[in-house]
Amino acid sequence: MRPLRGTPLSAVTTGAAVFLAGGALLSLEIASSRVMAPYFGSSLFVWGSLIGIVLAGLSVGYWLGGIVADRWATPTLFVSVLAVAGVLVLAIPYVDERILDWVVAWDPGPRSNPVVATIAIFGIQSIVLGMVSPLAVKLLARSLERLGRVAGRLFAISTAGSIAGTFATAFFLIPELGTDQLIAALAVVLLVAAGAVALVERLGLPSVVTLALAGLAVGAVVSLEPQQRAGDTVAASQLQNWSPVYRQRGIDERQGPIDEQYEGYRILYSKDTQYHRVAVVEDESTRYLRFDASFQSGMFVDAPYETRFQYSDYLHLALAYRAEAQRILVIGLGGGSAPKRMWRDFPALRIDAVEIDPEVVDVAYRFFGLPRDDRLQVTAQDGRRFLVQNEGPWDAIVLDAFYADSIPFHLATREFFQLAQSRLKPGGVIVSNIIGAVEGPQSRLFRSMLRTFGTVFPTIVVHPVTETGDTDLGVVRNVIVVASDGAPPEKAFLQERWAEVRRQAPGAPDLEHAIDSRLERPIPTRDVPVLTDDYAPTDALLLLFG
Repeated sequence: MRPLRGTPLSAVTTGAAVFLAGGALLSLEIASSRVMAPYFGSSLFVWGSLIGIVLAGLSVGYWLGGIVADRWATPTLFVSVLAVAGVLVLAIPYVDERILDWVVAWDPGPRSNPVVATIAIFGIQSIVLGMVSPLAVKLLARSLERLGRVAGRLFAISTAGSIAGTFATAFFLIPELGTDQLIAALAVVLLVAAGAVALVERLGLPSVVTLALAGLAVGAVVSLEPQQRAGDTVAASQLQNWSPVYRQRGIDERQGPIDEQYEGYRILYSKDTQYHRVAVVEDESTRYLRFDASFQSGMFVDAPYETRFQYSDYLHLALAYRAEAQRILVIGLGGGSAPKRMWRDFPALRIDAVEIDPEVVDVAYRFFGLPRDDRLQVTAQDGRRFLVQNEGPWDAIVLDAFYADSIPFHLATREFFQLAQSRLKPGGVIVSNIIGAVEGPQSRLFRSMLRTFGTVFPTIVVHPVTETGDTDLGVVRNVIVVASDGAPPEKAFLQERWAEVRRQAPGAPDLEHAIDSRLERPIPTRDVPVLTDDYAPTDALLLLFG
């Protein structure tokens, strides 16, 4: 048996260290999505950047680790690599905001932004963690005849650690810990692993140094805030990216455009959930619900039922087209602006609302005055799954579901619209809030959804959310689509019918402008795809960053 150079290590301790390093790497990758989300959202571009850069870092680390292992493999070097990885991971919570602010200011583009940020924040850590396994293989293999077995075992152990880190982080750690605390805890894990190996190998100074660093990391876990604190303010750089509300202009005569008021939002509540970071922020007059970098809902503190964002009034078009409606389903709750106003103004109306994130439901009740009443039933569930399990039928279905920076693709496909149509009463309508331009280079997502609606419903009408004098349909905005099986009523008839509705329900919103804004000309859709469960590139079609 031909021996290999290098000092052997304890198999148990080293295997445990390799397991923890693998777990820390994947845990860091998942936690990284929460670091990026307030600035770039959680789109496919962000996840593609994280996965691609981490894999690239691992590849470089494996290659570099193999070279270093062949030349200088010692227990001290192995411990040093683990310790350096821990220190680099610990540095992330202290430098990430500065780096992200710099990337936002530079703004190299929608695809490049998360790539550059990921390289700057997580690239070196991935490389150093990739060096762990090759060094361990070199130090544990006693001969060439055992090299394959040892290498296979250690890479299996590392992968098992990655699996454990993935499940632990996604299912337990992110909902329980703040992102900064979680990352600091990963540094503790790496430094403790390094210290344990150093103790077993009786490495005096490395033992003292690594365990001292682990103690400092524990202090960082304790001192770092688990979430943004109530009373903090939101940084301007976190408010500059895509948002269904941010893209509106002149949205409120009482307060002015939201994009002129970046600074000074007080944080009332903040929590990382399974889907995004949910935050409730407030200025002098308005309380907002935010998902990561986007505003999702708003409410005047002194007038909880008054319209804060114009598009929420347009959702009442469901009752203009279906004035006799007795039962409505709303998919996507947010702060509950439209459902709670419908509940107040139409006492005979029964409303079912579906929201995928239970934390958002809790926030709507706690901070946005959503009433607890038998006529307004809220279910925490995915909207499509809810439709599969509940037959209704409903007079109208309102679609207003968004992630922080995109729409759930499975709620935008032909198959979903067919399912929704099957849950309507005869003569029922679907009202959908879509983000995009009606025409021009940023209209692809809207026109794709319009074409997809057209494969299921014979009648589709379009109501762009506009202000008086706003005629540029190439600007990104909220666009309300009403789909049905029957011929659309004339505008004059709708106006008269809604005027009668308001006489019976004086608190209902004025939809005169919303009805009058209905486009009467056809919108070309032949150059955009029909969205299906098999093909729905909604992120690429959206591209609102540019």
